[in-house]
Amino acid sequence: MLGLTTDTFKRPVSLEDKDDPAVLYAESYLVIRTVVGVIGILLPIILIIAEAFFLKGSVHVRGSLSAYYHSSVQDIFVGSLCVIGFLLITYMAGIPKTWDFWLSSIAGVAVLVVVFFPTWRPGVPHGAPLCGSNPAPSGCSPIEQALGEAATARIHAIAAAVFILSLAVISFLFAHREKKYNHSSLRKRIHIFSGVAILVAVAWVIIGGALKINIWTLTPLYIGEIISVWAFGVSWLLQGKDLGRMLRHPFSGTLRSEQG
Repeated sequence: MLGLTTDTFKRPVSLEDKDDPAVLYAESYLVIRTVVGVIGILLPIILIIAEAFFLKGSVHVRGSLSAYYHSSVQDIFVGSLCVIGFLLITYMAGIPKTWDFWLSSIAGVAVLVVVFFPTWRPGVPHGAPLCGSNPAPSGCSPIEQALGEAATARIHAIAAAVFILSLAVISFLFAHREKKYNHSSLRKRIHIFSGVAILVAVAWVIIGGALKINIWTLTPLYIGEIISVWAFGVSWLLQGKDLGRMLRHPFSGTLRSEQG
């Protein structure tokens, strides 16, 4: 990754010319940021509400976000993370010699691995046959049956760690550019807070999990994942800050030239 830059591109001074490729690129760039941020923030809430609706039972949470793979809202979980993954991979694809492109691509590939290499099936009794056994136990994906439940879960955990840590680094990268190019100390502090929140959440997953500290019915893993996803969503929503202004005033003249 030698020779990569923390810069991205200069936004066009005028957003009025919708035939200008630079304007269209800037708009798509901000749309991706906003969509990724919105999905990140809403996903945990949608999973809880959707499961309660489909099951027609009380609202409850599971031991982790990943556990929703083995639930009635599997399609929502898989579809949402796939959208995030492919958007992260294609984000900044036009400028591949940037840290943004490589970090987001790594995060995107990692979250797709999280999706297709599921975590352990929740609620499996001790001593019950695991995926990979013959005949196949109920609820096993083809990957779990082929590789074994334990091996698949380890790959899942590694990919999840890579995904979350990549998001933290991206938040710090956003903070660097906010201060350097946009001269916004407030937005810089928010991005730094988001990155630190993700790292603290990871630490809580490790420490809280080792000490088996649950808060109400919420496990350390679930709490850590929620904090990470929401911090990531806030950081990306903030980076799409100009989108609303562009939609409200699509022919408003100019925005100052700045690095994305």
